[in-house]
Amino acid sequence: MSLEVIWKTMAFMTWLVGAFLLNLVLGVGLVLGVFKFMEQRIVLGATGGITAGTVIIYAQATLGEQMLTVTVSEMKLLVIAAALGAVIGVIGTVLFVKPDI
Repeated sequence: MSLEVIWKTMAFMTWLVGAFLLNLVLGVGLVLGVFKFMEQRIVLGATGGITAGTVIIYAQATLGEQMLTVTVSEMKLLVIAAALGAVIGVIGTVLFVKPDI
């Protein structure tokens, strides 16, 4: 393997781990925020969660398109890693934190 291929693989793996961890943290933060708002007003929490989730997805897609030049299969892996991180963050938070609604 050439040094360029190794460097590109390492850079991609860094993005893959970063996407997973970022979305894990965002998933936890989003659930905690939605729970906090739902304790005040359910509609506020629901609409706030949908709005924040949409903005996060749009921002990540836009930044990813501008910052990365990847193949289709690499993009699929990034999307799967990001989704898995978000799902684990959301489910983990829901299992441990109970809202007072």
